[in-house]
Amino acid sequence: MCKVNRREFVASSLAALGAAAVCGVTAAEPKRKLPTVRWGKHEISRLLVGHNPMKGQSYTSPALSQEMKDWYDPNKGHDVELLVRCQEAGIDTCQLGAAPMEQLLRRFYAQGGRMQWISTLYAKPGQGKEELKRILTMDPKPIGLQQWGNVTDELLAAGKLDTVVENLKMLRQTGLLVGLGAHDPRVIEHAEEKGWDLDFYQCCFYLHRYPYAWDDQERRRMVRVIRAVSKPCIAFKVLAGNRHTKTPQQVYEALRFAFENIKPADLVLVGMWQRYKDQVAENTGFVNKILGRAG
Repeated sequence: MCKVNRREFVASSLAALGAAAVCGVTAAEPKRKLPTVRWGKHEISRLLVGHNPMKGQSYTSPALSQEMKDWYDPNKGHDVELLVRCQEAGIDTCQLGAAPMEQLLRRFYAQGGRMQWISTLYAKPGQGKEELKRILTMDPKPIGLQQWGNVTDELLAAGKLDTVVENLKMLRQTGLLVGLGAHDPRVIEHAEEKGWDLDFYQCCFYLHRYPYAWDDQERRRMVRVIRAVSKPCIAFKVLAGNRHTKTPQQVYEALRFAFENIKPADLVLVGMWQRYKDQVAENTGFVNKILGRAG
């Protein structure tokens, strides 16, 4: 394993980071409250937890991806433990997508969890009715739904981006917050220019390609778009798929860059892996420091 990678880094002292041990699955009350913003009728912590590590998507190596997938095997319970730990630390919303993540939420809620969630519609235009029907059987329902950014990027490349409005109209009929995801900032710019009916954007700091280039110019272009748009945004891949995580200081600087370059009503989405280190405690501690919240 890579000794300098945060998701593979064995912390020498959790106490030095102000971290608490994960002591089993309980739906405890939050021990602290992160800064929040209001989106419609919903109050949302400015730091969200995402699903990529739980899906085994490390963006680093096949070996690490498989290790993550094995660690978060539903039979082991570490996935529920993560959400419990996030709730304890003041993260009140997760952004999860696809049927396995919905099963995770069912297990979490069955044990008393109360975290809000934002879902993803993966379907292409004209193909999402059954997927949406499945999502809406969840109890509680998500507070919002965002169109998957891979779809919008592909439609942009094919010259068919306007067809995604069909899915946005379908999402609007749910009464939930409607979002549009993208890795390419041109998708967001086009939606703004057209005045599409939506409530938020989900914006990747880096363009979606294989392999990712993780070019800082891409990050700077996306934050310019985020600041310019009229809608609130969720910024994701702010840690550059594990590239800004070799030391705690790098994690802090990457989170600081994100929060200092987005709007006050915007959110940051981060995946977390608890096997070797209490990343929840580290991330929430950094966010509280960056946003001026003591604790």
